[in-house]
Formats: sequence, C-alpha cells, structure tokens
Amino acid sequence: MSEKPVILVVDDDPVMQQIYAAALAGSYRIVTAASGENALLAAQDERPDVILLDVEMPPGPDGYETCRRFREIEATAATPVVFVSGHDLIEDRLKGYDAGGNDYVTKPVDPQELNAKVAHQLRTIAAQASLKEMANYATSTAMTAMTSMSEMGALLESLRNFNACSDCAGLADAALAGLALFGMQGAVQIRLPQGSLTRTHHGEASPLEESVISHMAGMERIVQFKSRMSITYDHVSLLVNDMPLADPERCGRLRDHLAMLVEGAEVRARGILEEMESARRGAAIERAAKRITETLGSIDAAQRQSLVQTRMAVTKLTDEIDKALLSVALTEAQDEFLSSIFRSGIDRIIDDQSVGIDVQNQLTTLIAEMRGLSATA
Repeated sequence: MSEKPVILVVDDDPVMQQIYAAALAGSYRIVTAASGENALLAAQDERPDVILLDVEMPPGPDGYETCRRFREIEATAATPVVFVSGHDLIEDRLKGYDAGGNDYVTKPVDPQELNAKVAHQLRTIAAQASLKEMANYATSTAMTAMTSMSEMGALLESLRNFNACSDCAGLADAALAGLALFGMQGAVQIRLPQGSLTRTHHGEASPLEESVISHMAGMERIVQFKSRMSITYDHVSLLVNDMPLADPERCGRLRDHLAMLVEGAEVRARGILEEMESARRGAAIERAAKRITETLGSIDAAQRQSLVQTRMAVTKLTDEIDKALLSVALTEAQDEFLSSIFRSGIDRIIDDQSVGIDVQNQLTTLIAEMRGLSATA
C-alpha cells in the first residue's frame, strides 16, 4: 500500500472530483465517493487521513448529516473533515462546526488554499497525538479539583492566576485552565493591537474554530447557539463548547460565572497592554535622555574650552597693551588715563566670565547627575 496520506473526496460531481484530484495530485492518494452512503463505506475500508466533504449532495444526506455519521463511526470519529460549499455565511460555518467539521472551504476552490488546509489538518493530527496524553491528564486534574472546589472557588482561583500572567499566551492558557476548572472545554481569543491569539483545550485552534470565534467577537456580549456560548469583551473572547442545556439552573450559574471570568481576563489583557505601552515609553524616554546627556556634555566641553581660550586672549591683550603704551611717548596723565580705560574693559570681561563659570559649573553638575541616573537605570 502507498505511504502517502489518503484523502477521501466526497462529491456527487465527477468534474469536481477531477479538480480535487488534480489539485492534490502527487502528494496524496485520492479516494472518491459520489454520495454520503458510499463515503461511509469507503471510509471504513480506506481509513482516510483527511475527508473533503461537499455540503450539497442531493438527493441523499447532505454534507452536514454525512459528517455527523462520520463522527459516530470509530474509523472516522477523529478524522479531520474539511467542508466544501458555495455559501460563506456565519450560519453555514456554525452548522459545519456543530456537525463536527474541522475547516471550511468556499467554491470556487483555490488549489493552493486547498493544499494548505489539507496540510494543516495533517499537521494538527500529528500535534494532537502528542497532546492527547497531556489533555487527558489535564482533564483528570481539573475534574479532581472540581470535586473539592465550588464554582465560586474556581472563579477566584482563575482570577488569581490571571494576575500572574505577563503575556497573551499565558493569559490564554490561564483562561482555558479556568474553563477546565468548571469541567468545560472551549476556545479563547486574545486581541491586542500587535495581533490576536486563539487557543483551544486541545492546543492550536482549527481554522473553523478561529473563524467562528472571530465572527462571534463582533456580536453581542453573550451569544448562545445550542450548547455553544460565546462571551466577548474588547480584547478577550471565550467560546464554550459544552454548556449543560439539560441542567438549566447550572447553565444560568455558568453564564454568570464565566462572564465574570472573561471580564477578569479582559482587565488583565488591558493591564498587559498598558505595561507594554509603559515599557515602550520608558525605552523612548531613556533613549531621549541619553541623547540629551551626550549633547549637553558636548556643549559643556565646548563652552569650557571657549572660556579658557577667552582668558588666554585677555591675558595676551593685556601684555600687548602694556608694551604698546611703553613704546608711545605719552605724558604720565595720558598713560594713566588710557591704562584705566583698558583695565576697566578687561575687568568687565573677567566679571562676565565669572558669571558664566557659575552657570557652567551648574551645567556640569546636572550632566553628572543625568549620567548617574542612566547608569543605574
């Protein structure tokens, strides 16, 4: 038998079967079926790795019903199902999600998109195999915790865990862990300006799960569709898969508790965003302070050099004046008069420099303090 992954294509149109086969040729072994009944039989014989399932296949069962039957058969209970449909409304995607589908492709089918989605499902299967043991352990731990912890206790525990989160990934994991404390599973999406992150109880969210929670994020605060319920805030959305509809009282309590849980995650998400912004501003201020310190240091050095050069020029000028006066035949009164004028001007220059030196010393002290702050930052 071929070692290539097996793709079961279920479509009543032979032309579409050929299109799928051409798009996936070379990488996979293609098995086709023209109806839901034939697909169920082929799946048990071939054990496909991925199923491409057309939604509309008259007159027999449609794709949604066929998918539900796949999930009832042991051979295909966990096999990824990618729906193919000409409709792209949220109601159609929710039907696919409710029937047990993993992804959704709209017609006309793009070969590159189809290959990418099939490859993604195969990678997800491999990842889920390694996560299965961890998921079983986590579920067992959560159920044990539920026996000794009230629903309010589970909520308080979740809120405490949120406070320890420093990034989106940790917050998403904490929200899912909080959901598990209530004995439930689902998906969580964290949205920040830098991007969004969607995770589920089994790891990475499937494209269909991410699509559903993203659509619901634009709806009302709390939306329930059969056993699934979404709770949405500005930065956090929670999609619960298994609301206990058979127990209306517990269902009502869970709506309140889970709404508080998501609100707590929203508060922490805003805190993470503020911390990121504060860190960004702090780094910008530190860079600006460093540039200011360097610039002031350069100004300080230049001004001190200028003061020294001015003093030297004044001293030289004084010597030259004295020599000039000696070489000129002046009366004693004239010599004294000119000398007093020159000394007065030089004294004013020196006085002005003394004031500048005080300011210069203050600038030097300020630069030293700024450098000290930069060194300890």
